[in-house]
Amino acid sequence: MKKNYFIIIFVLCFCSCQKELPQTDASPAEVDVYVAGYTSDFANDPYPVFNPYSSSDEHPTYWKNGSPVQLHFDNSITNDRNSGRASAIAVSGNNVYVVGFGTLFSYTRGQLPYGVFWKNGIPADHGSMNLYDTYELYSLAVSNNDVFMAGWGPRAEATYWKNENRIALTPAYSPPNLNILATATSIAVSGNDVYVSGAQQEQLSPVGGWSNVIAEYWKNGNLVKLTDGSKDTYTTSIAVSGTDVYVAGSDIVYVNGADVSGVAKYWKNGNLVNLTDGSTGAEANSIAVSGSDVYVAGTQWDGNAINYSDGYTVYRRNPIAKYWKNGMPVNLTDGSKWAEAKSIVVSGTDVYVAGFEGGVAKYWKNGNPLILGDVSKKSEAYSIFLVKK
Repeated sequence: MKKNYFIIIFVLCFCSCQKELPQTDASPAEVDVYVAGYTSDFANDPYPVFNPYSSSDEHPTYWKNGSPVQLHFDNSITNDRNSGRASAIAVSGNNVYVVGFGTLFSYTRGQLPYGVFWKNGIPADHGSMNLYDTYELYSLAVSNNDVFMAGWGPRAEATYWKNENRIALTPAYSPPNLNILATATSIAVSGNDVYVSGAQQEQLSPVGGWSNVIAEYWKNGNLVKLTDGSKDTYTTSIAVSGTDVYVAGSDIVYVNGADVSGVAKYWKNGNLVNLTDGSTGAEANSIAVSGSDVYVAGTQWDGNAINYSDGYTVYRRNPIAKYWKNGMPVNLTDGSKWAEAKSIVVSGTDVYVAGFEGGVAKYWKNGNPLILGDVSKKSEAYSIFLVKK
């Protein structure tokens, strides 16, 4: 049975996404490398945990040149069940900006996510924000002195924030009259223009299920649809180079009631480029552009299935972290461990990719891995950013 978009958002953001961040023009030998993700107190499990709300031991973390900095929550809302992840990082001048989410425990509603924004390790004051309105932050961009964040709004709106002022791109979910579920997945700023990638679906009737997910982006709030809704397609990342707009994403294919990623792809000015042929599951998680070269980081499975005794079949096994340069694949791992590539940036001739392998956060520079997390503990990396020294 096809899942509604709340579930799709969950899979998108905690199992298979993290978006690109702008690359710098720094010399390859003169960069500081910032990576955002999370670290855990639990012993490492080489396979990903698909429900981040089920545990309370995940700590939002970023690494500067491999050294970890653990991020904390607003003391007024932190409790012993609070945990979270850092989704995206950007640096401007002497300031380090990070967005992500925390989870707050409610005895009536269980674990609830809420967006968190840190500046130099200090969480923003949530003020009058209703913590029981679920929302999450996935992407971050800094332009001049303005900070832009994108994510999932309090009532399932695709939303971005400019300097913590919320701007909804879609109407709020308001059944039974207005049943639209949407999210913003990535944000990029070019001059005075704000670009946000995302996806949405509509409930066909109170008992008629949901439409397919439509991949799209907004330029200054104006919607541009990338797909026609004939299949489920989502976006994960957006980048702008000159007048060209690049958006990465993937199809969603359903097999025996389970959602399985299909074809990794990107769009240039709305024109589709498929990176895989669909013979094995794949997803594109991040896109970066350097000159005339287009880089996309993602994951591709080997196509073999795991059959469980209850008859449930999982078709995604042995995922390989990789990236594509102008459509040509470059494998970062060999498939012996579960691995995913989440974020990509380029500096000169050097390619940096953040992700995880075997349950440990790391990044690769030109294919050479640098381990970030404690190999005995669970950790993952979702975002990478370079700064000229």
